[in-house]
Amino acid sequence: MREPSLPPGVRDVHALDEDGAVALALWNNAGFGAELAQLGTSRADLADAGALPNPMFSFLLPIGPRQLETTLLFPLAALIQRPFRIDAAKLDVERTARGLVQRGLDVARDARLAWIDAHAAKARMEAREELLRTWQNVAKVARARHEDGETAPLEALAADADARDAEDQLERAKTDFAMTTARLRLALGLAESPLGQGIGTVSSAVDERMALDEEALVKLALAARPDVRAAEISTEAAGARIGWEKSRVFTMLGRFDVKPLGSQGGPPLLPLPGAQLDIPIFNWNPGGIGRAEAELVMATLRYRQLRQTITTDIRVARLELTQALASLHRFRDEVLPLLERASTIALRSFEAGAESYVVVLEAMRRVGEARLRKIDLEAAVRRARAHLDRHVGRRQDAP
Repeated sequence: MREPSLPPGVRDVHALDEDGAVALALWNNAGFGAELAQLGTSRADLADAGALPNPMFSFLLPIGPRQLETTLLFPLAALIQRPFRIDAAKLDVERTARGLVQRGLDVARDARLAWIDAHAAKARMEAREELLRTWQNVAKVARARHEDGETAPLEALAADADARDAEDQLERAKTDFAMTTARLRLALGLAESPLGQGIGTVSSAVDERMALDEEALVKLALAARPDVRAAEISTEAAGARIGWEKSRVFTMLGRFDVKPLGSQGGPPLLPLPGAQLDIPIFNWNPGGIGRAEAELVMATLRYRQLRQTITTDIRVARLELTQALASLHRFRDEVLPLLERASTIALRSFEAGAESYVVVLEAMRRVGEARLRKIDLEAAVRRARAHLDRHVGRRQDAP
């Protein structure tokens, strides 16, 4: 079994982007590799479908008055049914292959989501580090003002408490980053590999393009998604199975007997070709034909349900992406600048002795929450796009 390694195009795991994470997951994910092995099973079934049963040879010894007799039986019915079996097996192989491609899309989506979680946790940790430094500076100023007799002891104590709370929040952010990194290693197939020990994410710009309209996305999905083609193949295979089951009504064997004509059971030998045929009077294979017809109905309904599911998933994912983009733009461009400006003014006023600590506390709290919310909104946009790409079956081009 191959050990986890770096795929072509990925040189380092210390600074992974989304595409690198997807490449690593498809290259090393053990679960996906196990499912790829199913293709070998389908190919083996195809080989069995094309194989013919061996002929049967019977030999009767000349004991007593009975003469020597030999019989050779050929499975002619299997020869007639062979094209039906091969067609059905080929469709099963293609359906399995399409299903594996669809599973690859799931693996890619899961890798992207794990990368997004780890990257967001890293950004939150860095934001908490910056907030801690700010709270420590505020506490330092509060102590200095108290020592100079400008403020009451309460403000200095409150500032120290907020600084210590910021330390705890930073520790929690570090723990969250460690947990999301561990989940990322699992998604990439590097949970037990030394390659995953130094894994890290690199910052990349958020894709802020608007999604295509719903009709265009559904059209893309029906053309691109492998599970759609797999459902179509299942319907075709079910139809092919009906023909196979109908051909099994007749069971015919080619027969070739050889009987000696000599007085002592010896030569000359008389060849007697013939056939052995089951007469379908009582059994017309109703069970096999009925099951095949039921499978055709089920495959048709599953295909219809899949189309409805795709349409709904795309509709929901597109709405999610549109809302996430709108929230990010509004918050980043309108809300966050105002909060940062208010925080800067409050902090400078506090350092100059013009404002009380309560004003600084409220301003710092709000701007800290705002920076963390911006990180969460960016992650929400990335997640929504990952889900939409998965439902469409491919990444969308610019509209």
